[in-house]
Amino acid sequence: MTSTSQAAGRVADGHDNIALTNGQAVEQYNLRFVQRFSRIPLDEAATAWARVGIVVRGELAVTVEGVTKSMTAEHDVFVAPPGAGFSVTNTSAEETVLLEIKRNKPGESYPAPSGYFLEPLESRKFVGMDVTFFLADWIELMLANIPAGGEMPYHKHAHEQIGTCLEGRYEMTVEGSRHELLFGGTYFCASQEGHGAANPNTAVARSLNIFIPPRYHRVPKPASGQESE
Repeated sequence: MTSTSQAAGRVADGHDNIALTNGQAVEQYNLRFVQRFSRIPLDEAATAWARVGIVVRGELAVTVEGVTKSMTAEHDVFVAPPGAGFSVTNTSAEETVLLEIKRNKPGESYPAPSGYFLEPLESRKFVGMDVTFFLADWIELMLANIPAGGEMPYHKHAHEQIGTCLEGRYEMTVEGSRHELLFGGTYFCASQEGHGAANPNTAVARSLNIFIPPRYHRVPKPASGQESE
C-alpha cells in the first residue's frame, strides 16, 4: 500500500510503502521486502528519480550503472542519480529488507559519489546516543541507538527529515503529535517543523534518520574549475 500526504509533518505505522508529498518536492519512501532468490529490475517509471537505499536486514547484491556491491545490513548505502541503471538481487535463502528513498524535485540536482556506494563516514556519541553517519552531496543518513530512557530533545531546523524505526520501539513527536514507532514506523518533518524522540522503554531502540540537505556534515565545495562527483 502507498499512502500520500499533503501535510508537512506526519507519522506512519507499519511496514507499508509510503509516498510523501511536500509542495513541489516529491519523495517516495519505501520499505521493500525482497524475497529469497529474487531480483528487482529497474522500474522504468522511476528513472527520473534519484535513489538512495540501505539494507536494514539481510544482504543484497545491488547494481548501479554496472557497478555491483554486496550490501550488508546497515553498513553500505547506494546513491543512484536520475536515469541510472539499477537492479537488486537477493541470492540468499532469507528474506531481505531494503529501505529506499526516491526524490525528484524541480530545480534540485542529485550527484552520485564515485562508485555509487557509501561506507560509514563517522561513528560517535551524540546526546547520549551511538550514531553513525553516511554522507553524499545532497543527502545525509544517521543511524542512531536510542538507549533506554534516552531522548533527542524537541527541536527544529531548516532541513527536511525523514526517519524509520529499525529495532525496538520509541516515541516520536512531530509538531506536537506523538506516536509510538515500531519496526517500519516512519515519520516526516518539513523544514522548521518541531520534532523530538524519546525511548521510555527498558530496551535500546534503533532508528534511521535522513536529512535533505545534509545537516551534521557538509560536503566540501570543489575548487574553482572543478566539478564534484
